[in-house]
Amino acid sequence: MSVSVTRDRRPRIPISVTYKVIITNPDGSIAKVIEGKGDDPFSFSFVYLFYGSMIAPSQSIDFPDVAGTELFLFTPGVPTDYQGPAVAIPYPAATLCIVNCPGTPNAPYVVKLPGIWPFSTPFSGQPMVSTIYSYLITPITYYTPSISPGITPNIGATNTITITQLYTNSSGSPITLASFAVVAALYPVTSSGFAGTPYFIDIAYFNLPTPVVWSPAAGMTVQASFQVPT
Repeated sequence: MSVSVTRDRRPRIPISVTYKVIITNPDGSIAKVIEGKGDDPFSFSFVYLFYGSMIAPSQSIDFPDVAGTELFLFTPGVPTDYQGPAVAIPYPAATLCIVNCPGTPNAPYVVKLPGIWPFSTPFSGQPMVSTIYSYLITPITYYTPSISPGITPNIGATNTITITQLYTNSSGSPITLASFAVVAALYPVTSSGFAGTPYFIDIAYFNLPTPVVWSPAAGMTVQASFQVPT
């Protein structure tokens, strides 16, 4: 005897991201706390990199870095009919880094620190940092992010990794916050090791329910926690 299960009753194993934004006054007191959850947080770039790692090196893939340069992975050259900034990465492997990433001072981006990047406009449509790169909030102080490796092999537990980053509004003016993206350094793995200078790609994103105003000299802490039920 067979038992059919309707699509709505099939078990699901979601990967979600919860976030918390804490804005503090210059005296250290808490001005605002915003919390939320995203059930489908991963960016276009991260999904294609994951897919590409399954088929490399038999098939090339491409996606944009945070600034809009198209990265053609696992191919010796950029297609001749492609128009726009692009680079070919022929190596059959790549790795991601957010904390203690070598070579990032040489990365060709406005912000040279992987982590959680804030933007003054929300993501819409297919979420990609390259589409709102010009809205990246830059006249602030970025502090080095940290990762809490709360991963355990316990079956039935919820494994969580939390990325935390601190900032100070050192611009002297109020700043509007609308969204954030988790940005990682992408290192092609060559025959001699990691590439010396990485590319930056977005791996996850989230929009705030309502944009908020960040006052001058105020601090901010942003946490993004990836939860994987097992």
